[in-house]
Amino acid sequence: MLWAFSAAGAALAQPKLVDEIVATVGSEIILWSDIQLQKNQIKAQGYKGDISDCEVLEEILFEKILLNQAKVDSVEVSDDMVNSELNKRIDVFVRQIGSVEALEDYYGKSMSEIREEFFDALKDQLLVQRMEQEVSSDVNVTPSDVQSFFESIPKDSLPFINASVEMAMIAKFPKAAQEEIERVRTRLRGFKESVEKGQDDFETLAALYSEDPGSASRGGALGLKPRGTWVPEFDAAAFSLNEGEISAPFKTDYGWHIMQMVERRGELYNANHILLIPKVSADGLNTARTELDSIRTLVLRDSVSFPLAASRYSDDERSKNQNGAMVNQQTGSTVFEMDELDPGLFLTIDTLESNEISRPVFFQNEAREKGYRVIKLVNRTEPHRANLTDDYQILQNMASEKIRAETMDRWMRRRIDETFIKLNEAYRDCDFGYPWVKESVVTKTTETN
Repeated sequence: MLWAFSAAGAALAQPKLVDEIVATVGSEIILWSDIQLQKNQIKAQGYKGDISDCEVLEEILFEKILLNQAKVDSVEVSDDMVNSELNKRIDVFVRQIGSVEALEDYYGKSMSEIREEFFDALKDQLLVQRMEQEVSSDVNVTPSDVQSFFESIPKDSLPFINASVEMAMIAKFPKAAQEEIERVRTRLRGFKESVEKGQDDFETLAALYSEDPGSASRGGALGLKPRGTWVPEFDAAAFSLNEGEISAPFKTDYGWHIMQMVERRGELYNANHILLIPKVSADGLNTARTELDSIRTLVLRDSVSFPLAASRYSDDERSKNQNGAMVNQQTGSTVFEMDELDPGLFLTIDTLESNEISRPVFFQNEAREKGYRVIKLVNRTEPHRANLTDDYQILQNMASEKIRAETMDRWMRRRIDETFIKLNEAYRDCDFGYPWVKESVVTKTTETN
């Protein structure tokens, strides 16, 4: 992402250049090739506008000041943290390009060589992020700051807030009978035995019978992923198997599985799995609905508060620990915009008034557990211009971002003044937002025919 700059100044001439040092910031250097590489990355992310070398150089200068100061201040980022982030990014690359082999072909390197090449650059990125956090760690936004920020915005420029809701729920998930669980385990053991005897193919059985919609169509294939990608039970099973081996049935929150190990590469593994979900009975679902109806009646009669009922009776661990409050997983807040609701939830709360509680409604959670829940509409906000009464949290976040940006700006200007910076003469006429050019340390560019 580009930092906010002044518009780039005079266009640079484009003679043929050998790769050279364009700038020095403390102990950090910037190469001409660094600028070109970053321009290409920005374009590859879909940016359609013109990007000047001046704009990209200032972004890199900004990062190098932070990186240099992080090293001066002995800010630390552990190798474990770098490897964890590297695993996530490589996983994204693999998904984009199709496979580990395709990624290795693209770079012309093995996975271990790719990891080694990216490690140092990623560590520098994380150091920059940590230094930014250090700079703004003391920012504290007071109610007075929020009010001042709000009053500084022209009325016709106040942000438009979409319709939104806040909700709480109590859920009941009936458990499958022990006989049903044993039926599922016996069936999985049968799959394992038939593959080991050569009577069936694991991928075919997964495609036919697995209840995991994400992998069944791929023969149960999970793809090559690092430890920690899946639930802990998957890692435990995977690292207990040799290539080609099939696990005994094991349980996760999603159901019962067997896993076939395809290959392991250090902390990466590729496996196939079959998921079967024990079925709950109609009687169990009816009992869950009846229990919820009784709990709802207690709340309506003020015999128990909704938060207490949720913490005491709900089977949904995520909301139960929040006194029933439902949290928007995309934003981390309790506010949901209306277009973020799934159709079933929308229909449940659409006709409710604030503080009204729905009757029990059937639903399935992310783990595909079937059950019933009651929803309390805590608050509904109609579309409107932001105001301090209804939108304090949003305005507080905006005020915080503004104050953090101002804090960073002041810090950056002090550091530029105190840090040794040497800039190539070819860039001295750039219309930078910060005073990078220091007359005594401007160097001439190198040209070649």
